[in-house]
Amino acid sequence: MKSKQLVLGQIDLNMCRDFNLAQAMDYNSKTKRLYNKGRGFAIVLVTIQNLTFAIPLRSNIPKKYQLKYKLRDSKKYGCVEGLDIGKALVVEDPKYILNRTFKLREQVDYFKIVDNDILIVNKLIKAIIDYNQAVANSDQNKLTDPKRFKFSTFPNYTDRLKSITAADYLY
Repeated sequence: MKSKQLVLGQIDLNMCRDFNLAQAMDYNSKTKRLYNKGRGFAIVLVTIQNLTFAIPLRSNIPKKYQLKYKLRDSKKYGCVEGLDIGKALVVEDPKYILNRTFKLREQVDYFKIVDNDILIVNKLIKAIIDYNQAVANSDQNKLTDPKRFKFSTFPNYTDRLKSITAADYLY
């Protein structure tokens, strides 16, 4: 089965440096340095209102972190493997999407992702709507909560995310 909503791929994290993002995966915005952790950056691409988001697949997401889509428990205690919705990046230029193939750890992961494409897109939309409300209400509890938006990439795109509303939910 092929998803109509999602595309799997890899991203070149030089985009984080080139577009001066304040918060991103494996990137230090103060030193403008990418951390080479010896692995690729597998992502799921989602397009909402002409914004293409790259949601990273990660292996050590804290269980208490709310902005995730769980695939399975991680080998690391207290963590899960899955999609880190809070670390979604807006793809600024398609040249940063790499044409490299990659293999998921387990074949069942592919089916968990493509079979739940609408759920994943709606989780991203809900997270963005919650973020927009927290910004509009200056809700420092949510904006500084490490389980919510403190380490999220959403602040990089605050103005552009305002256009995403409940009307974007998929049914």
